[in-house]
Amino acid sequence: MIVEKDRLEELAKQILDLARQKGAEHAHVNVFSNISVGTRFGENHITQNVFEDQTSFFLKTQIGEKVSGYQGTHPTGKNLEAMIDDAILLTEKSSEDKDFPGFIDKQMDFKSLDIKVREYDPEDIASGVATIVETASSVSKKISAVAGNIRFIKSHFLMMNTNGVMGYRKQSSISSVINVAATEGTGEARSTGRVAGRSLDELNLEQEARDVAERALNGLNQQEMEIGTYEAILSPLAFNAIWGFVTFAASSEGLITHSSFLKDKLGEQIFDERLTAIDDTLNPDHLGARNFDSELVATHPLTYIENGVLKEFAFNLRNAKKLGVESNGRNFQGFQGEMPLFTATTIKSGSKSEEELIASVDDGIYITNLFYNNFVNPPQGVCTGLTRDGLFRIKNGEIIHSLKNFRWTDSLQEIFKEAEPANNSKQVAGFFGGSSIAPSVRVGHFNLSSKGKH
Repeated sequence: MIVEKDRLEELAKQILDLARQKGAEHAHVNVFSNISVGTRFGENHITQNVFEDQTSFFLKTQIGEKVSGYQGTHPTGKNLEAMIDDAILLTEKSSEDKDFPGFIDKQMDFKSLDIKVREYDPEDIASGVATIVETASSVSKKISAVAGNIRFIKSHFLMMNTNGVMGYRKQSSISSVINVAATEGTGEARSTGRVAGRSLDELNLEQEARDVAERALNGLNQQEMEIGTYEAILSPLAFNAIWGFVTFAASSEGLITHSSFLKDKLGEQIFDERLTAIDDTLNPDHLGARNFDSELVATHPLTYIENGVLKEFAFNLRNAKKLGVESNGRNFQGFQGEMPLFTATTIKSGSKSEEELIASVDDGIYITNLFYNNFVNPPQGVCTGLTRDGLFRIKNGEIIHSLKNFRWTDSLQEIFKEAEPANNSKQVAGFFGGSSIAPSVRVGHFNLSSKGKH
């Protein structure tokens, strides 16, 4: 029986050999093997089961000062040879890239991640769905629909370049999205939960389904509130949505393009001293963990915000060369290309519970979730988005009723100028890769800039 690592190593060598034969001077290939088992459910029942077993690769080839990347799937036989032909043609037609740093030429010591790879079949996933639907539906007769998905992924990664440098790792993860609708008369309210982990037990689906259903129930009969700036409790999901802007700004890409509000602020106090963020790359519980990046540079845990002070930026080989520093192994390869990025953020927890933080708010809001979030002015750190799936009014330390949705527009510096984390950390999978382990956070400034219609 061929071990998966051996199969991928043989495939990587084949791809690199073909690339050299067809004219590449140097090349680097990332080979991925993914098995995905997923189940979608809606209106309280399973609607779709999906099983995927796919091998794919990303090949970067260099000819002189010309460099390009090529993505391929199902690389076998003549199909593979044709794809390498296309990759070489693409490189030949590319413009010269005088800033290309070259491929790493020295094998680094990659620390062990010690990730336990698990196996889950469709019956295990279906059992999880049953737990979600039955638990959420039992909360109240007003729960009208339960929907969402559970997805299990088992992955093998092998990376190799023509300098003989190689890295391999394997992992598995499981995540769930839970959407619950509650109705009363003609009114409706919805709530969403997203959780992720290494095992099905870590998702705690029964408790998560109950919490989401209760939020949907409490979200009925939304009331109006005036626009303005309020204290706010950000749930882990809402906090994760906003903190994504911080990790993006902490990429060295923003230093080169002059687009980051963190530019020229290294060593400065930018946020509340109670905020500490670690790119926890060697934590095996972290879905964003990785012992080497997509350029085969070794990683290590790195604190990039310490007690509110900016300590570090994410660097890859290209940006490190431009700025005269060393790469810290943060190159991230996504569907939109490559850039240095922190992908395994852990926010240091506080000592108070979420309930205690709510009790400390005199006049504010509880934010369950945010979406359609984007930068308005990246160099100033100004962002915007919409609330969704449960927005609640807090008065004198108590949640008193739900609210209709708003657009928010605020600067990250103002939002996190006063910020206190709770002790209820939860792992949330990122939309474009990576993950964060973060608690609810009370912030002293959150600007609701305009009213929504519902």
